[in-house]
Amino acid sequence: MNALAQALSQPATLILVALAFGLGFLVRGIGVNAKSPPILTQAQVEDALSRVTKARWAEIDRAIDDRKKLLAIKLLREQTGLGLKASKEAIEARMQSRHRMRG
Repeated sequence: MNALAQALSQPATLILVALAFGLGFLVRGIGVNAKSPPILTQAQVEDALSRVTKARWAEIDRAIDDRKKLLAIKLLREQTGLGLKASKEAIEARMQSRHRMRG
């Protein structure tokens, strides 16, 4: 362990580690990979939301009423295939519109 700490304290080692880390970001990209959902336009998101069945919206609304936001997002993602960000934004918009309707 002492040898590792000594090696890591050398400037040349630190430069090589930083260079490898930087190259990893260049090769892999920053937060975007093959597993990331595609970036969708607003029209594509709205189209996906329009295909959600009334029964699924009722299930999502029950989750919202029960204060289970994560469940509501999960249900929407399962139905639409949308990414986490788009689903979260859609659920939050639905929560706000339902709150305005009641208030």
